[in-house]
Order: sequence, then C-alpha cells, then structure tokens
Amino acid sequence: MTDVERQLSEMAALARIGNWEFDLMNDQIRWSEETFRIFGLEPGAHEPDFADILLSIHPEDAPLFDRAIHRAVTAGESYRLDLRIRCPNGGQKHIHAQGSPVCDPDRRVARIIGTVLDITERKLAEQKLLADATYDALTGLVNRRALYEKLEGSIQTAKRKDTPLVVCVSDIDKFKGVNDTFGHAAGDEVLITYARLLRDGTRESDIPARLGGDEFCIVFPRATAPQAVVCLERIRQRFQDMEFRGASNSYSVTATFGVAQWTEGMTVKELVEAADQALYRAKEHGRNCVWTGAVPS
Repeated sequence: MTDVERQLSEMAALARIGNWEFDLMNDQIRWSEETFRIFGLEPGAHEPDFADILLSIHPEDAPLFDRAIHRAVTAGESYRLDLRIRCPNGGQKHIHAQGSPVCDPDRRVARIIGTVLDITERKLAEQKLLADATYDALTGLVNRRALYEKLEGSIQTAKRKDTPLVVCVSDIDKFKGVNDTFGHAAGDEVLITYARLLRDGTRESDIPARLGGDEFCIVFPRATAPQAVVCLERIRQRFQDMEFRGASNSYSVTATFGVAQWTEGMTVKELVEAADQALYRAKEHGRNCVWTGAVPS
C-alpha cells in the first residue's frame, strides 16, 4: 500500500466511510478495509458475496436494498438508502448506503460503485431525541404532548369507525404528603409503581400517560364508560392494597379517577377537561373512587 493509499484508508476509517465495487462482468464484489470493519468483519476476512450481504441486512430492510440494486443494474438508477445491518457479534448498526451504476462503451451497466457510511451514533441520537419528546423520563409513559397527538388520532378513528372512546384523568391522593413525609425518592417510587399499574392493568390498545406531577391520563379506544370503569376499579383496588415502606414505617396510597366519554363534536381539549371535571367531582365525594359524571362507582 502506498503512502497516499494509506492516508486515504486512514481518512475513510476516521470518517467511517467504506467504499465498494460490484463488477457485474466478472460477478465480483470488492470492499475497502473500512467496509469490512463497518460490517463487523476483519478486513479481507472473506470474499464478499451478494447473498451474504443480503443476509447481513436486517430482514425488514433487505428487500429495499435488493430492489435498489436491481434498479441500478436494469435501469441505471443511483440510490441512497438508510439500512440496518446485523453484525457477527449479534449487534446492530445503522448505515447510509449509496450506489451509482457505471456503464461500458455500449451503455450497458458494467459496474456499480458506492459507499457505506456508519450512521449508528446519529440514529441513536435521533431515537433518543424522539423518545425524550414522546415519553416521560421518570415513568416511561407517554408524556402530555404526545398524548394529545395520540388522542387526536383516537378521536378521528372514533369518528370514522363510529366506535366509542373514553378518557380518564387520575391523580394520586395527597401526594404532596408522601414527598413531605418520606422524601422525593419515595415519591418517585410511588409514581413509578402507579405508572406500572396503569400500563399493566390496561389493554395494549389503551394509552396511559403522565400529564405531569402526580397527574395521569388514560385513553380507552373502542370502550364505553362502564367498560373503562371496570378496568379502573381493578387498578384503584390494587393500588390501595399496596404497601410502601418508609424509613421507619410502612404506608399506603390511594388514587382518584375521573371518566369522560367522547361525544360527537368534542375536541381533545374538551374531552380531557370533561375527565378533569369528573376527577374534581370525585375528590369532592371523598377521593379514592372512580367518578363517571353521576355517582362515584
């Protein structure tokens, strides 16, 4: 390897860019050292084969890559794709792959040349940003902003399919006292436990969320108020029966629920406010109950 080639190889490694060439006339694939590294292989470990490459690409992405190569060979089209690849050590990487056909004097595609760029760090950063914008950091539940977006979709589905929709707003009774008496770490434990109860006690299609502080919300698509109340009563009872341990003694905590059923014309804001009003009425009638707008159940 010449000094220039060595410098180019070092620069490619630094940039995490691999080069490759697919010689269609000889059915031969050539990879640069960095391409091997990106695929989790020792440089020159074996002769690259198109079938092996397809197997290393995530099954959901492999058909996309296969079609791109086919279009490059048959129609002379370049491509740019983001793909997931599976490494021999069981890990997964994200790559940006691009390729361009090279024609012979008779204007037939003779080669495809391209690059692969390791974009794993960027993709993970993007996923973290999305998670931070969607989920509550403490409980892992959907946050307020994401809940309102999902609830808007649920309302549109209820309109289109003429199905019922229920929203519940809930908070933990006298939660400030938990923080004041046992400390914020104990308060966080209560919040995390309650969030887990909401997640485990509802259907996969339901949407439990943390609105902020000790206030939570659950969206029940395709459910009536009585059906939601049955579910919420189970959660209420389980939470009431739990025992939390403080520094010198144990204690229990309860929660109160307000339920509202969507009716034609109600907006997201109006529906959540209706459930919030039901919660307020439940607190007026003693807390630790599920209020549906008439009498607490």
